[in-house]
Amino acid sequence: MTDSTTSSQAQPEQPQPRPSRYVPRSRLLKGLVLAVVIVALVVWIGRWFYHQHTHVTGDDARVVTQEVTVSSRLPGRITDFSRIVGDQLSQDDVVARLYNQPAALQLEQLKARVKRVQAQLAMEQQQVALASDQLSGGIEETAGQLQADLSAVTAAKAALDQARKTYERSERLFRSGQVSGQKKDEDYYTYQAAKADFQHAQRQVKVDRSALANAHNGMMTGPAMTLPKPDLVRAQLAVTRQSLAEAKAALKQQRLEVTDRVVRSPVEGIVDKTFVEPGEYVSPGQPLLMMHTPDNVWIEANIKETKVHSLRPGQPVDIAVDAYPDQTFTGHVQVIGHAATSQFALLPNPNPSGNFTRITQRIPVRIRIDQGPRARLSPGMMVVVDIDVRDSAGRDAQASR
Repeated sequence: MTDSTTSSQAQPEQPQPRPSRYVPRSRLLKGLVLAVVIVALVVWIGRWFYHQHTHVTGDDARVVTQEVTVSSRLPGRITDFSRIVGDQLSQDDVVARLYNQPAALQLEQLKARVKRVQAQLAMEQQQVALASDQLSGGIEETAGQLQADLSAVTAAKAALDQARKTYERSERLFRSGQVSGQKKDEDYYTYQAAKADFQHAQRQVKVDRSALANAHNGMMTGPAMTLPKPDLVRAQLAVTRQSLAEAKAALKQQRLEVTDRVVRSPVEGIVDKTFVEPGEYVSPGQPLLMMHTPDNVWIEANIKETKVHSLRPGQPVDIAVDAYPDQTFTGHVQVIGHAATSQFALLPNPNPSGNFTRITQRIPVRIRIDQGPRARLSPGMMVVVDIDVRDSAGRDAQASR
């Protein structure tokens, strides 16, 4: 036992194998993937911080448009209304019709009234022409009678002078006994008759002159003047013209009323909501439907007041519409509001208790859509806006301030 043990202890020790440095490929691949993930995460975080520094993002945004309310100007019962939500309307398309039979009858009455006044006006115009002709003829006739009577006065004056001279000569001859008393008396009576004729002719001239003056004023009697003075007819003609103007104005107003009983679309657009049904009675101004123009839409974003200082009109905006996640929309800042949305709340908070909680307010920002199918956007759709606040040189707008 001792010998065998001693021999075994005398044998030299065998060298131990060194540990291998071989790394499994799976561990190497895992390390590489981890490194790539870390780098990607660092890049993503860096890009996120850069994006947060150069962009303002708002998720409290929606599509807004100008809603047009179509209503009736007149009261009445609806006889025709077949529009539904989603209908496409062109400008002046019929929206609804109101009961219009009484208005149509009134229109016919006013048309007949206008025609009657027009006929009366034509008759009075003819009366003016006829009265003018009659007045001219009467004046001419009276002036001719005056001239004739003036000639008669001249003739009567000459006859009077001749009779007077004859009587004076007969009276001298009678005194000398050369003529008889009968002859003297005959010449005397002839002289008296000539004097009476002369006085009668003078009185007739006065009558003719008065008649001529009356003729100029249209005051003639008899068949010579059967119509009033032309000036009076012209005055009546002016009244008739005014009546015609009033009748035409009433006719125009009635035509407008008949036209307004057919309610038409004021613009081209899409029906968003209807409020009435056929057979209902509507009042003036009562809404019939609401509509909007598809191309006239924009984005209304409520941005935190702490970020508004970075915004400028004209800055580019990326728009993400929840309804169309695969569709790209772009625009730019058009208007930045000057009042917080809380100022227009229906129930303002006056804070009577004195307790105060500071809340970040929202400022409305209007964004115009430059690219993208605006016609597909409906009012009220929720969107997310991403506003690039860098200036034209690529520097941060905050730093430039």
